[in-house]
Amino acid sequence: MRATVKLVLRNDYVRKDGKQQLCMRYIAYQKDSYIGLGISILPKHWDAKAMMVRAGEHLAHLYNKIITKIYEKVKSLIMNFYEKPLPIPQFRKELLESKDDDNTDFYSFVEQELEVLKIDRAEGTISNYRKLINTMKEWKPTLHFHEITLDFIEKFHAHEIEQGNLESTVNKKHANFKFLIGRAVLKEKIEKNPYERFAIKKKIKAQNEDVLTEQEIDKLHDAYKQNIYSGGKQKVLLHIPAIPTQ
Repeated sequence: MRATVKLVLRNDYVRKDGKQQLCMRYIAYQKDSYIGLGISILPKHWDAKAMMVRAGEHLAHLYNKIITKIYEKVKSLIMNFYEKPLPIPQFRKELLESKDDDNTDFYSFVEQELEVLKIDRAEGTISNYRKLINTMKEWKPTLHFHEITLDFIEKFHAHEIEQGNLESTVNKKHANFKFLIGRAVLKEKIEKNPYERFAIKKKIKAQNEDVLTEQEIDKLHDAYKQNIYSGGKQKVLLHIPAIPTQ
């Protein structure tokens, strides 16, 4: 008997906001099993015939991408074991293993999160997150959740400094990276954010920022002599020490 798969909303548990969990129902050997997709929607937003989330749900585009990707893997499993369908435990194992890269890859996770975040985040903010990930990919093409440790963050910091980036620029990258890891912690992909043990400097004070160069002093004296300013500004210029002539 051929195995079948259906996408259904679980009606045995309804959240307070009325949303229900979208699940994949696998049926084989007169037994069935529900596998959650991590998607909860209102019943009115589910098109059972098309197996798609309707546009009324603001995350419909993202959800439909997830559904399509998973469903393609499911169809492949069913066709590969067409004559002898997989028992439920083995089917679940095969499906989860085939999804392993998506489940453990930090970059893939961020791409999905950005689709969600761009709804209420500024375009420039989303762009900065994408630039960070693209930069990291050049240094580390793949990054799995278990690799994101304090040691990794320290190596990332050292790499960015070696590339000649200003410390203020590197710390901005750290702030963005910390936020994205925080999303992974929120979604229970990572247990703790390693940035809890790594201090990000919010502002790097420039050295000698209160010392004027000779050229700058000359310009101010010229402004005083020409009487460009009046009142308080002219009095301030009066007290600037002149550069002694050689």
